[in-house]
Amino acid sequence: MEKQQIEKINNFILSDEHAKEMVDEAEYIAKKMINLVSSSQFRNIYGAIKKLEMSEYDEKVYRQLVLIKPKLAYMKGRALKKQVFQYENFETIISTAIDSVDKNKKETFKRFCQFIEAILAYHKVYGG
Repeated sequence: MEKQQIEKINNFILSDEHAKEMVDEAEYIAKKMINLVSSSQFRNIYGAIKKLEMSEYDEKVYRQLVLIKPKLAYMKGRALKKQVFQYENFETIISTAIDSVDKNKKETFKRFCQFIEAILAYHKVYGG
C-alpha cells in the first residue's frame, strides 16, 4: 500500500473534516477488492467490528479491536496461495485503519467504523 493511502486513512480516522474523501476512498478500495475478498470474509470482519461498536467504547473494546489484526492475518493465511498477495492489501487497509484509532478518543473509533461500513456498502454495490 502506498504511503499516501496510509496518510489518507489516518486523516479519515483522526478528523471529521475528510468525510467526502473518506467516502471516495472507500468506493475506490471496494472496487479494487471485488474479486479479491468474498462477502463472507468481509462480513466476518465487519461483524466483529459492529459487535464492538455496540459496546461502550473503553480500553477493553480497543483491545478487542486490535485483536482483529491477527484474525486478518489468519484469513490471509487461509487464502489460496495465488490470492495471498491480493488479500494482503485488504489486510493492510483494515490494519492501517485500526492503527489510526486512538484508544483514548471514542470519535476515532466511530470514524473507523464509518469507514469500514462505507467500504462494505460499496463492496456490496459493486457485486461483492
